[in-house]
Amino acid sequence: MMKRIPIGRLAALLAVVVGALVLARGTGAPRFRGIARGIEFAILRGEPFCRQGSSDIAVVRVDPALARVRVRHFASDSKQPLDIFEWQRRTGAALVFNAGQYYPDFSYMGMLVSGGKRISPQPHPTFKGALVADPVHGGRAAQVLDLDEHSLDAVRPAWREIAQSFMLFDEHGTVRVKKSSQIAPRTVVGEDVDHRLLVIASEGSYTLNDFAILLKSSPLRLTHAMSMDGGDEAQLLIRHGTFHYANFGHWTPGRAEDQLRVTLTPLPAVVTVSPE
Repeated sequence: MMKRIPIGRLAALLAVVVGALVLARGTGAPRFRGIARGIEFAILRGEPFCRQGSSDIAVVRVDPALARVRVRHFASDSKQPLDIFEWQRRTGAALVFNAGQYYPDFSYMGMLVSGGKRISPQPHPTFKGALVADPVHGGRAAQVLDLDEHSLDAVRPAWREIAQSFMLFDEHGTVRVKKSSQIAPRTVVGEDVDHRLLVIASEGSYTLNDFAILLKSSPLRLTHAMSMDGGDEAQLLIRHGTFHYANFGHWTPGRAEDQLRVTLTPLPAVVTVSPE
């Protein structure tokens, strides 16, 4: 007697297997390559969370003991915000990425300190993340602070470089952003179990909640992370020796630099990373 093959069950099992394979591919351990002293680069896959565009996610791993992190603001030496190519040209940094959110008049949302100068002196009351570097009184170098656990002194900042934004997820594993249908390219700065900084920029578009879940469960071994900004402002540029990489949100690979600069959103503030 011929037995019936349970087609429905086989289809369900196949869907589970395919989903597992996609997740495994999306969160496979990225292979880092050194591009400068204390700076490494890799690509992480973002399936199945990517909603639009390329699922590739650029990851730059920075050893704060070997590379210097700086916060920059256009008001220091320019009358208007600069595009990311100009920021890199003026600073000579190996890595440049957008520093965070700002208002229509280009003033920064939250506390911004550059080279010890308080550009935007008041902390944002609801932003609970801060990228800090160059401690005034010594101690750990660049790091990501959860302001629910630490505080920022607006009068006498403990760091000469500060860029405030909001937390993506914390050391307790709690996702700190709400679910939303809004998608965009994302820039994130996190810290791993070895206290290295990871600058993460997606080529495609994600919801913040999905991006938090993806990074929290990724093999990057992140302990916590903060979001810098999304959309056209989510930009990252690497130039060091023969290594070049650019991520401009809606950038189409293959376009010449002068063509790219026409459509780039100028950035009033950036973070730079240079080998010591």
